Amino acid sequence: MTRFAADSTTLRWGVLGATSYISTHVMPGIARTPGCELSAVASRPERAAAAAEVGRSFGATVHPDYGTLLADDALDAVYIPLPNSDHVDWTLRALAAGKHVLVEKPMAMTENDCVRIEKAAEAASRTVMEAFMYRFHPQQRRTAELLASGEIGELRVVRASFAFGIESGSGNIRLEPSLGGGATWDVGCYAVDVPLLFFGHVPQTVSARFSRRPGIDVETSAVATMDFGQGRSAVVDYSIDYGPRSYYELQGTRGSITVRNAWAMEGEDGVITVLTHDGIREETIPSANHYQLQVAAFAEAVRDNVLAPMSLADSRNTARVGASLVASAAADGANIATTGDATVVP
Repeated sequence: MTRFAADSTTLRWGVLGATSYISTHVMPGIARTPGCELSAVASRPERAAAAAEVGRSFGATVHPDYGTLLADDALDAVYIPLPNSDHVDWTLRALAAGKHVLVEKPMAMTENDCVRIEKAAEAASRTVMEAFMYRFHPQQRRTAELLASGEIGELRVVRASFAFGIESGSGNIRLEPSLGGGATWDVGCYAVDVPLLFFGHVPQTVSARFSRRPGIDVETSAVATMDFGQGRSAVVDYSIDYGPRSYYELQGTRGSITVRNAWAMEGEDGVITVLTHDGIREETIPSANHYQLQVAAFAEAVRDNVLAPMSLADSRNTARVGASLVASAAADGANIATTGDATVVP
């Protein structure tokens, strides 16, 4: 099975969904990436008119449903931004149809489902990557360089806060428990990913407390701690009650590095603050389109047949920790081990 559907060096994309956010941010990122082409879109029947308009604006074929798009042999890859509850099913269907897959976070809400996807990707010789666009902004790479330089010493604490408000009664899928809604599997994914990214492994234990807005059947805010062993920890909060906020801080033994807006969009410079005994300074990171950079990195992995920069092992770890946070909150904030089955740690 070839890596491309046609004899071409162009990666032809299909997108499952046509919301305004996708068409404003992700689709332009695909269309503007050299060597990529936004070739097809599909949507739910009730959004057929919107999909038709989006298709016209990008010169893309409009398919009547997701299954028909996956059956399009002219496509090489698909982007899946559906409700969380649909990510696993449509990722497996896309792999069975011979497509490479960029799927929105969370790729899955259990580690077992991540393993299912990993096995299916291996069997199909296809690339799957979970979409964490913030990772591809140059300010995250620069932060990693500063940490590796030793300027702030040994990393001891990661603090992360991610939030954006969603109004009650808005019909937003993030408020629907049957669709995998709730803060944990949305903005919480970022709060989990930051300490995993910079510590490089999962914590030993986690503890979390959730709160719910009156009249809402999913958790809307959370505060959690993670123990990474050897005196290293993370303290995170996330919410769909307030915001926007996408902040993190790396506290080392000799100083700290702070990123004030990890979601810095195109047209907005990134700002990194470094504080040590020698003083405080700011570094400005030129504006970048992290959606486009994410697409470019995924396409490169497909073309070169190499491990995706957001690996499936990374996705397994994110799912494991997210599920552990849910288990902890259900046990009134008990410490939950992240290895093996989620168990309460005395």
